[in-house]
Amino acid sequence: MATNKKRKLNIQENIQEPPQTMSAFALRKKLLSQQSIAATPALPNADITNEDNPTSSPQDALDDALDTKGTRSPKKVKKGSNIQPSNHKSEYRTRLRNSTLDLPPAFRNNTSKAIASPVTRSPSPPLIEDQEEVPIQLFKAPPIQLSNFKPTKNNYKERKDGRIILKLSAGDRLVILGNYGMHTTAGEITINGATLRGSEEVHWVDAPYCHALPVIRCPENATLELLPHPNAEGLRSLGRLSPQFRKLWNEASSSEDKSTSSDSSFQILYSTADGPKRAVIQNLISPPEWNRDITKLINITSSKPSSIMITGPKSSGKSTFGKILANRFITDRTSGSKKRAYREVAVLDLDPGQPEYCVAGQIALVHLTKPVLGPSFSRPLSSSGIRQIRSHALASVSPASNPELYLEAAVDLMAHYRNSLGRCPLIINTPGWIQGTGLDLLTSLIASLRPAEVVYMSESGPAEAVEALQESCNASSFSMLPSQTSQLTSRTPAHLRSMQTMSYFHAEYRKVGANDSPVSWNPKPLTAMPPWQVSYKGPNHGIFGIMCYDYQVPLDLLADAINGTILAVVGVENIKAFKYSANDGKPSDDSVANMMDIDSIDGEPQNITASSFSRLAENTIASSPEGIPFIDTANGTTLDPKYSHSLGLALVRGIDTENGTLQLLTPIPSETIETILSMGGQIVLISGKFDAPAWAYTEDLYYRASGEAAADNDNAADNVDESMELVEDGPEHVSDADADAESGNLPYAGATDATPVPWIEVLHGNQKRGAGSKVWRVRRDLGRGVNGT
Repeated sequence: MATNKKRKLNIQENIQEPPQTMSAFALRKKLLSQQSIAATPALPNADITNEDNPTSSPQDALDDALDTKGTRSPKKVKKGSNIQPSNHKSEYRTRLRNSTLDLPPAFRNNTSKAIASPVTRSPSPPLIEDQEEVPIQLFKAPPIQLSNFKPTKNNYKERKDGRIILKLSAGDRLVILGNYGMHTTAGEITINGATLRGSEEVHWVDAPYCHALPVIRCPENATLELLPHPNAEGLRSLGRLSPQFRKLWNEASSSEDKSTSSDSSFQILYSTADGPKRAVIQNLISPPEWNRDITKLINITSSKPSSIMITGPKSSGKSTFGKILANRFITDRTSGSKKRAYREVAVLDLDPGQPEYCVAGQIALVHLTKPVLGPSFSRPLSSSGIRQIRSHALASVSPASNPELYLEAAVDLMAHYRNSLGRCPLIINTPGWIQGTGLDLLTSLIASLRPAEVVYMSESGPAEAVEALQESCNASSFSMLPSQTSQLTSRTPAHLRSMQTMSYFHAEYRKVGANDSPVSWNPKPLTAMPPWQVSYKGPNHGIFGIMCYDYQVPLDLLADAINGTILAVVGVENIKAFKYSANDGKPSDDSVANMMDIDSIDGEPQNITASSFSRLAENTIASSPEGIPFIDTANGTTLDPKYSHSLGLALVRGIDTENGTLQLLTPIPSETIETILSMGGQIVLISGKFDAPAWAYTEDLYYRASGEAAADNDNAADNVDESMELVEDGPEHVSDADADAESGNLPYAGATDATPVPWIEVLHGNQKRGAGSKVWRVRRDLGRGVNGT
């Protein structure tokens, strides 16, 4: 009786060399080439046998030998399944059984009975039951070494307070994951391009594995003290409010790991095996071409500060190169001198989509006096080492919404740099939009800002972009560097942008010492924070009005359009910022002035009386049905950057129509608002194409879910028990940052409160939204050039 085990030919005794596997086409061709042989050698009347299956028939052995796929991994088949061979293979085998052609030597002495007469077979092979499953060994890449420092009793000491004392030798390298402070007590070390020497200063580092981890290198013997970060818990607590902040640090991945893991805010990674499971670890590498160009730029600016513009495609390493260059400027020493050439550097951040020193939707001029050792979401507010001098709100994550305003704001920031920070070298970071209108903007920026050096972060083009930039660099030096693509895909640019905005709204200042981090984070959801009550009508109104960039909202829909969205808070220094005449409310002829001459008498903007704003309000401001003042910008009018600047962002938590107040959430200090009002200025809120704050809508749900999960000692917040989808107000509030929320369901577990949450729809089980329920994406101004035509 035939068994169901896979059959194997026992032909080794008659074969001098092992048979070679060949395709069906090659076998057929070889058989046809042997038709000229006159006679076939006599074959012994012996049946083909199988060691595993002695009762198998010769025809079964022939079928196994003609398997065109070669050796296969056996698969377990369910009982009762019926496997049918493919038509082309069955037809070919039938023709081969009926042929009288000679066979290869492997079958020449064992298949006489199989060829003598055709053998009929059942159309279906026997059922395969209880077949053993062979485990498949998956290839696992060996761990990659990250740190070559070898701890011993002499060079590694850990204290009870969490501090670690390291004695490093020349050539040692360290890669650390987490939040920590660095205190170099002797010698010198380098990190992120910065050279840190023995001093009393502590440098705070934030190193999540969603970014390339900085590498600590020791060019000479040094003593390094690693300190736990005092604000690590606050930043990590944002993971209870949003999944985007989870699994970034040296955290335990399960409840079992938490019992054995340490409470330290950082961890030394000796290899990639020491990192979190299923995490891609990449250390920060500066290519040799980068190092040579940075050294050249340092030498150029050693005698006279100059400006350096960094351009290139998206994700080519512009921000990374800019931070390394800035850290070199701040900590580098000139040859033959023990004094540092520069203790400060200015940065003109002109990328509103992926800014490094301000929130998304803005561009800013920043003054750096300390090395930058962390991602943008770990430093959302200005501090003593990273101070924002002036910023402008574009109310959009792309300069395509208003190229004219983008150029005006950039030129204004450049003028402020020349008037107040001209003693410092300047680094200009630009967007990764290098085609079409974006290329025109880059060439216009080069012509207006006139940088001394232009660096293009790609050696592969595109050719039209490189040629256009070279032509625009008449008085500037142009160079090309290789790009550095990242292998990290756990966070997309849209995710990082929302993380930066969320970190901004939860950040708050605290009184600290000289070596402490000045920013902390509120771990509670925004619904638990008391909002500002800002009156928008009456004699004591707190805002002058609301403007809409890029599109106009009907007055009856203004309250619904701004409720739950992000607005830019802009301080208006002069009535000329509205580009209107106080007499007739129409655009004045002198509204377009030379943007390089932004300062008035004695370098200070002229203050004007409140009566001038009152006369302007009578001619230009309309009121919504709720009484919200609306500044009409139907003709595309925007605030003039010469006479206004951005103070930050605010989230509209709600609108109290009875009392005529806006409930705003913002980290802007009240002193900043009072300074503008005391100088006779006004506050204007600007609505535009900011990313919809989807993270703010779901914070309370995630917070409750994580609280119940912690109470039950379970990871319910990481499971998908129920799902949520965003319900947007309209096509105006959709952005790429919400693509993941629209295409998939947001995880949510543990929340049992049936109270409806605004802008959130909870779907249970297999429930799905109906056709056409997703937000429509509307494109406007197709083909518009730089001049708006």
